[in-house]
Amino acid sequence: MEYCHARLPEAHTKWREVSIKELSQTVTSGSRDWSKYYSLEGSKFIRMTNLNRYGIHLLLDELKFVSLPDNGSEGERTSLKENDILVSITAELGKIGIIPKGFGKAYINQHTALVRPNNKIPAKFLAYNLSTGVSNKKLNRLNDSGAKSALNLGTLRNFKIFRPEGSDGIQEQQKIAQFLTTVDTKIEQLTKKQTLLEQYKKGISQKLFRPSNSLLPNGNSPCNPEIRFRPKGISSQAQGKDDDGQEYPDWVEKKLRDVAERVTKKNKENNKNVLTISAQQGLVIQEQYFTKSVSAKDVTGYYLLNRNDFAYNKSYSKGYPMGAIKRLTKYPKGVVSTLYICFRIKKDNVSFFEQFFNDGNINRELHKIAQEGARNHGLLNMSVIEFFNDIMLSIPSLPEQQKIANFLSSIDSKITQVSKQLDQTKQFKKALLQQMFV
Repeated sequence: MEYCHARLPEAHTKWREVSIKELSQTVTSGSRDWSKYYSLEGSKFIRMTNLNRYGIHLLLDELKFVSLPDNGSEGERTSLKENDILVSITAELGKIGIIPKGFGKAYINQHTALVRPNNKIPAKFLAYNLSTGVSNKKLNRLNDSGAKSALNLGTLRNFKIFRPEGSDGIQEQQKIAQFLTTVDTKIEQLTKKQTLLEQYKKGISQKLFRPSNSLLPNGNSPCNPEIRFRPKGISSQAQGKDDDGQEYPDWVEKKLRDVAERVTKKNKENNKNVLTISAQQGLVIQEQYFTKSVSAKDVTGYYLLNRNDFAYNKSYSKGYPMGAIKRLTKYPKGVVSTLYICFRIKKDNVSFFEQFFNDGNINRELHKIAQEGARNHGLLNMSVIEFFNDIMLSIPSLPEQQKIANFLSSIDSKITQVSKQLDQTKQFKKALLQQMFV
């Protein structure tokens, strides 16, 4: 079957359907038992977790290593080479990875197939082709084992893709692969930038919020954190100074009830904006988050929150082992279940406390009042009275709160900007793949 596609503006080649076996030197799978060879160093061992559902580059955060016996015979059949394409053929079918230049000695097990392209096709073009949503769906429909997902090698060898034909076709394939590689490089750069910004914020937050180990002249431990603000930034010295060169007051310990008041106002106005806490997104509309409504039909008994109020969900959330406290910022009003503990800040800087809670600085205090091992319907067992009376917080003066909040919010803005660029680039790549391969 042939199609007359111009995938690139200047291209006029015909695209023909061709099988993997026509484009490969070999299609095989790895050896069975590698666990006995696991070690802290040695040759790389690529598993399904290292393959990519949304790209072609290996995911190496959880890379394992193997140390082979002296005879070196185990696994040599599938010793990986540059530009080898890996495809998961059990469980999570169709995940992809390509072996980069200079990767070194590496092996696979029986859950992963090795496709070694021949000179009829650029390896990256084939890998990108197999990574598209269309190819992924086709591979998953070819499941050979019924309920248990698996592909046999014969099915993979006969799997067909479309590619441009002839000498001009090879050039077009190379251009497509190079262009997509450029887009992937941009995605990698933005991902790394986002990660570095997040790591920087996490590190600086710890030093801004957590008390130092130094002692005051009287021998008492101060509440002051490791670094304080000065007129032109931050300093590791014990004292911070305001813009007039005056020292900021020492941080003081206060009970949560001293800085916050509980919100228990019921939803008598029958506000229908039912919210839930997302660890990553904050207080968001429940129906959009769960794609369905999980609230009671009558929500007049729910707590009514105003913008800048806080809600605490006592259940575990990713990144929040003691539950998450989130501020209402997206909507003027909303209602939440009475299972949440809700409060508002009295006179202090609301943004400071948002940053304080998001950083998990309250976890130690929450752990202190939570009854060990006791949960009720998945919620930590703690009383509201203990929450407000027993939780102790180290608090700076209002001007220093404002400086800290502004500083951390500026980092958040940069993270949001990079995240937006990353999402846009990923969507651009998705559209390119659909345009070029569908």
